[in-house]
Amino acid sequence: MTPKLITFGISHFCEKARWALDWHGIAYEEISWAPGLHQVLAKRYGAKATTLPILLDGEDVIQGSGAIIDWAEQRAGHSARSLAAEGAPDIERRADEVLGVHVRRLAYAEMLPQSPYLATELFRNLSSSHHAIGSLMWPVTRRIIMRMYEITPTAASESRSKLEGELDRLESTLDDGRRYLSGDRFSRADLTVASLLAPFARPPEMPTFHHMSVPDTYMADVERWHDRPAMYWVRKQYQMHRAG
Repeated sequence: MTPKLITFGISHFCEKARWALDWHGIAYEEISWAPGLHQVLAKRYGAKATTLPILLDGEDVIQGSGAIIDWAEQRAGHSARSLAAEGAPDIERRADEVLGVHVRRLAYAEMLPQSPYLATELFRNLSSSHHAIGSLMWPVTRRIIMRMYEITPTAASESRSKLEGELDRLESTLDDGRRYLSGDRFSRADLTVASLLAPFARPPEMPTFHHMSVPDTYMADVERWHDRPAMYWVRKQYQMHRAG
């Protein structure tokens, strides 16, 4: 039975899981759930939380991008393509907790007040029933998201400042000319950092982020950071390890 990867199409955490499965050549069926409705469905499938991504493999429910990488590593079982590296888990953890959180918060802060932008992207590739239910729930779902992620008038500037600091940190690490963040080959550290910055780096290999419709304030951040070495590094990781 082919595993099913449950995602929000524009989620950078879902892209992290998707990339890991693709890296290991694991066939899967990607299914998008409507925001709001996903909370009901996650519980129905026995997930411990309501966050995506979720991988359904028969009766097994694997939740979270890191856990899906662990599953893919074990499923693939070939050391030549292993994403493990010394120090990678610590880099991944910080990226999840800081980069991932503030990329999402900044995007929401710039899109949710102009919700048609976000609704258009979140409802792509949904089944007709999910689209109808998600659209009906969207006014309430939007308010819940804004409360959950503290989308206040200062949220964008706060998260932008956090991300500026993380870009500085990443560039300091890369300043010695290294290609990878942990060791001498591509690892889950690189995959995680590149995935989580992809919404603003907009690599061509990830057309969802490259072509998504966004407000001018979002594009201003894309343009502000485009030429930073950290964003060049993200696009290079995609070019070398995500193409094809």
